[in-house]
Amino acid sequence: MPTAAPEPGIVEYEMGYRADEFGNVLTGAFTGEKSDYRCQLVSTCHWRITQPGTTLIIDIVVSEKPPRKLGLFVLPVLQVQFQLLDTAADLEAKFFERFHKYFHKGGG
Repeated sequence: MPTAAPEPGIVEYEMGYRADEFGNVLTGAFTGEKSDYRCQLVSTCHWRITQPGTTLIIDIVVSEKPPRKLGLFVLPVLQVQFQLLDTAADLEAKFFERFHKYFHKGGG
């Protein structure tokens, strides 16, 4: 679910992932051998996504928040911030379309 952008070029979401789980999906098939995207680990919980041959550069920084408790269920909450660095709107749109397909959880 998106949250209000703190400044231009920033997109934020709260997601039902742990940081390690998010990193595994991001560095797995999403940016793997058959993907158009490449992922570089900048530091713990900070990655840079590029697309060779384009101007796409997106920094992703995550931080874990307190889990949500719903009855007996405890769900992780991860704050995910995307910093869009000099990236064309069409490249951003394609990136987020793919991102949402890979990171979607649950039914529907």
